[in-house]
Amino acid sequence: MTRLAKNPAGLTLSGLAANLCRAAGCVSLAALALALAPLSASAAPATQTAGIVPANPAANVVANPNYDDCSAKGLCGEGQPCYTANYGPAFSSPACEQGELEAIDNARAREGVGPMYLPRGFNSLSGDEQLLVVIDLERVGRGLPAFAGIVASPDSVAQKGTQVVGQPAGTFEDPSLPAPFSVGPGTAFAYNCHPNGAGSNTCDGSGNPGASIAAGGEISALDADYDWMYDDGYGGPNSDCQTLEVQGCWGHRDNILGAYPTRTRFIARSSGSSLSTVSRRAAVPVMGAGSLQPNGGGPQGNWTAIFASVTGRTPAFVYSWHHALAAGAGQAPR
Repeated sequence: MTRLAKNPAGLTLSGLAANLCRAAGCVSLAALALALAPLSASAAPATQTAGIVPANPAANVVANPNYDDCSAKGLCGEGQPCYTANYGPAFSSPACEQGELEAIDNARAREGVGPMYLPRGFNSLSGDEQLLVVIDLERVGRGLPAFAGIVASPDSVAQKGTQVVGQPAGTFEDPSLPAPFSVGPGTAFAYNCHPNGAGSNTCDGSGNPGASIAAGGEISALDADYDWMYDDGYGGPNSDCQTLEVQGCWGHRDNILGAYPTRTRFIARSSGSSLSTVSRRAAVPVMGAGSLQPNGGGPQGNWTAIFASVTGRTPAFVYSWHHALAAGAGQAPR
């Protein structure tokens, strides 16, 4: 199993060379930083409601049950219930999914977070939609606002990152939004206001708006979630965490649980160096997601996600958190 780590949201870091191996597989790629650009005084997020987000785990949490037969050092025997001899049907087997969920629930319990309840029809969702569900369940379980949904434009960028053009399946690159980047008509990323030369400030989404994560060799969205959230520290498969002191440790988890703004400050007018007419606008946390799922030819499951907040017109969602809630996400079976 191989993974490519990302930088924590809220930090602007230079690119890193990633090289991570699990079992017999190795991938070496350039890790491109996509971090939440530091907000100036003219575009700072308002204070968010505090959740119950705990500190990052003191150490990686060995999966219990050990659904993919991986050790605390990241070495995998690729055994039952999630692997067969040819990496085949076990990827989507009920026993594998149950093992993954039990492992996630046991890890959540160590932090005082309740079980993860998937919506009805979870296995009929696309890999992208499954990522939204699982990531939102991790956020709302800790008192954080959910990502409202998957937006088509960042979703397409995330999907392109799941396979490098001209390379065999199983290679991938970190999704990175070009700048400037359009979310859609009447919608802008909730960050970065600057003078426009006409006596006012414009908030138009130049630069990097949020954060991204990527993983390779993960057998499912639940498997990717486990490694991002509970196996992202030193000694695990996080290639940006080669020592205890580096900022990349728990970077996937920090991005998933990031404080993406739900309110922003916009400057309507400015006069010289003085700013005036501050207006607050609502912002909506949104996602793009990508998945290249295992196809029976080896552990080639690549997963990517982009996180950001947008203001203005609410974008159209490919799949929304409301859809997941309507199907019972987060609700204990009766």
